[in-house]
Amino acid sequence: MFCLLAPAKAQSLVADLSTREVAISTGFTGAELLLFGATEGFGDIVVTVAGPRRDEIIRRKERVAGIWVNGTSVTFEKAPAYYRTAASKPLNEIASPEILSKLQVGSDRIDLFTRSQRSAASIRTFRDAFIRNKKKQALYSEDISNIKIIRGRLFRSTIPFPVNVPIGTYQVIVHLFKNGQHVSSQKTPLTVHKVGLESQIYDFAHDHAPWYGVIAIVIALMAGWLAGVIFRRA
Repeated sequence: MFCLLAPAKAQSLVADLSTREVAISTGFTGAELLLFGATEGFGDIVVTVAGPRRDEIIRRKERVAGIWVNGTSVTFEKAPAYYRTAASKPLNEIASPEILSKLQVGSDRIDLFTRSQRSAASIRTFRDAFIRNKKKQALYSEDISNIKIIRGRLFRSTIPFPVNVPIGTYQVIVHLFKNGQHVSSQKTPLTVHKVGLESQIYDFAHDHAPWYGVIAIVIALMAGWLAGVIFRRA
């Protein structure tokens, strides 16, 4: 006697953000978004936030004639300007290094591409310096145990954005793991943009760079002349 077996159903995952945009205006001091969601069964949650993608240059300081100057450099193409990892428990307790590397979970596992012809060891040194600098700027971070799981199904986390957060499009990816295996994931886009007067100035500077430069020079000259007049009268 034969019977048909239904294929195993992957656990479903539902997640969302309190808002899908971060508006940067005058006086912006940073922001914090709430991420929340639910799963059909017990498991471990890992969240990565990455973006926007752009070419990042890391330079090595070299001492020349007693003066520190920018020396050799390496460009990592389309690297995330911001990257964050959050998890419900330590990553090595959630999945194997091979699985985490495939999903690019963790700053040490981000795929950073460069056309540099330097040796692998040299590129690794530049890569480590790049990630180290990003962490100092609070643009790269890992917050293990930041994700709170309630009753084994509901979860919540926070995503902080520092005052120097780059504008652009971000991807928020929520991964569900069970028994060391990747079960499912969900992507949610997020936009960081400028609003108000800052937005108008930013757009003008990028759309009309030559005119923006001329105006900046004129303003600087006028400010210098006005300061001179004030000091002469004083």
